[in-house]
Amino acid sequence: MYKIRNTDKQKILLQTDQRIFKTSDLALLWDIQNRNTLTKTIQRYIDRGILFRIYKGLYSTLPVEDLNKYEVGCAIGGPFSYISAETILAKEGIIFQDIKKITLFGKKQKEITIGDTTYLCRYLNDRFLLNRAGINDNKGYSVATVQRALADLRHINPKFFVDNNLSIREKEVNNLSKEIGYNDSSK
Repeated sequence: MYKIRNTDKQKILLQTDQRIFKTSDLALLWDIQNRNTLTKTIQRYIDRGILFRIYKGLYSTLPVEDLNKYEVGCAIGGPFSYISAETILAKEGIIFQDIKKITLFGKKQKEITIGDTTYLCRYLNDRFLLNRAGINDNKGYSVATVQRALADLRHINPKFFVDNNLSIREKEVNNLSKEIGYNDSSK
């Protein structure tokens, strides 16, 4: 049976405000350069119930079911990713479809199921992804406003159908699209 001798690592981990960590975050946090040492340390923390594996290279100090689903989605999507599109529009009553997936935009296109939640991350060019207009940054995750979500969807699917047109401020959506640069570019 092994023993975790350096409790400073555990103390550092549990004192941070962050709950979700990439492998590279843990290497920096614990100042471990050796990949084998890092892998073994992470595995020992998982075995002890201090860390929980969310997905390959992604860990948490809480079980997955206790985490905010938006926070998990943005961690999967990578830096600057944000919840948008159908998830926001359905939540705000703009579309009436029953959306089963949490949709977000990030640097990579992927679909991942973790627990009972499926995350659909759509690729967005860096010049649009880094433009934070219409995005609210919260602790651990970012969420698009209704106007940004609609502008995003119209960028990837110009013929997208909206059920509730009364809730849309078309002028704001168009102005935001111009500010982001959607109107003067191709996908």
